[in-house]
Amino acid sequence: MVEAIVNDFAENTYIIYNEKDAFIIDPGSNYPTMTTFLNEHQLTLKGVLLTHGHYDHIKGLNDLLSAYKQVPIYIHESERDFLFDPNLNLSTYMEKPFKVQDKHVVETINDTNRFTLGDETITVYHTPGHTRGGVSFHYKDYLFTGDCLFKENIGRTDLPTGDHETIIQSCQQLLNTLNDNTVVYPGHGPFTTIAHERLNNPHL
Repeated sequence: MVEAIVNDFAENTYIIYNEKDAFIIDPGSNYPTMTTFLNEHQLTLKGVLLTHGHYDHIKGLNDLLSAYKQVPIYIHESERDFLFDPNLNLSTYMEKPFKVQDKHVVETINDTNRFTLGDETITVYHTPGHTRGGVSFHYKDYLFTGDCLFKENIGRTDLPTGDHETIIQSCQQLLNTLNDNTVVYPGHGPFTTIAHERLNNPHL
């Protein structure tokens, strides 16, 4: 099951869960809604999966760590420094620069990692371009793309470590790898499908 939560920066947080276990993908600013959902459904939070390290996708991390102290945070190995550098995570432009408080719970991943949720596997795809360590998570028939692939659009590449040619390659990798009926849940905006993007995305 997938629960979508919209945050202050129009960023999408997702809670994926099976029976009583759950992962949160990209915890933005709407921390109370996340914890309320977990509590109401009596879910055990197994970890936090980050598609990338920009502030709008990680703003709720410290609040989560206060409530779930030993929950691991997973981010691509080339993007770990985003969690501790306000210039890279872009919070230097906000009222208060952001850094993750507890370094010991941060675990790095790459596209060889797999996670288990119920009887299903969560696969990691390294999809750089928006940032150097951007990843997408594939669970069942769902794909969580962060700021790589949007409905009929792609992520911007004019921010630190972004690269336009690389993001095109990442998006093409997803289109060439996944089934047409895969539902794409992006970091911003409405969901779409691989088939729709194959036919309608002007960038691809």
